[in-house]
Amino acid sequence: MTRSFFIFLLILLGLPSLSRGEQPIDVLQRNINRGIAILKDPQYLNVNKKTAQQEELCEAAWQLFDFKEFSKRILAYRWRSFSPTQRQQFIDVFAEFLCKYYLTRLQERYADEKVIYLGQRLINDSKASVRVNVLWKGLEVPVEVRMLNRNGTWKVYDIIVLGISGVQNYRAQFQELLLRVSPSQVITLIENRIKMEEEKAVTKNTGDN
Repeated sequence: MTRSFFIFLLILLGLPSLSRGEQPIDVLQRNINRGIAILKDPQYLNVNKKTAQQEELCEAAWQLFDFKEFSKRILAYRWRSFSPTQRQQFIDVFAEFLCKYYLTRLQERYADEKVIYLGQRLINDSKASVRVNVLWKGLEVPVEVRMLNRNGTWKVYDIIVLGISGVQNYRAQFQELLLRVSPSQVITLIENRIKMEEEKAVTKNTGDN
């Protein structure tokens, strides 16, 4: 995946839609603006507040991104091999990993990227595709954001950059992994990655101070 994909994935943050009649493209634009506002908030220029900024971004991500749908599509038929408890554990730890891994890098690398909204396509009452271009280092990167309507709230479940789907990318990784290890071991591996990211963050912040 390109770095542009991860940057864009993690600026799609904000509060959920409260209106049943709100259009997906409007929800997306409002939430992107919310995420960028968190990234640009001057109070977070203080290195000691980076953790608080990341927590705010993670909470916002949980509100907009449908991690359950994302997880089910990633695991595909392997979803059935996870018990109900393991499914929820996977959703929780994978979401936490995505937040800690990518938001840390987003905090370091965000450089006032712009988003151009091109249009939306309503596939049916509960599914939509929104097309945007992200201005990235002088280039316009085409992005398709796929969204589902959950109880009147539009949420993101996949992002496609330059024809590469986030769901398909992670599905390939987890399908290969699950040929070698059990669902419980997969969950443990993700938990260990989270600990590694936390240790890196502590080391970096200590060094900056």
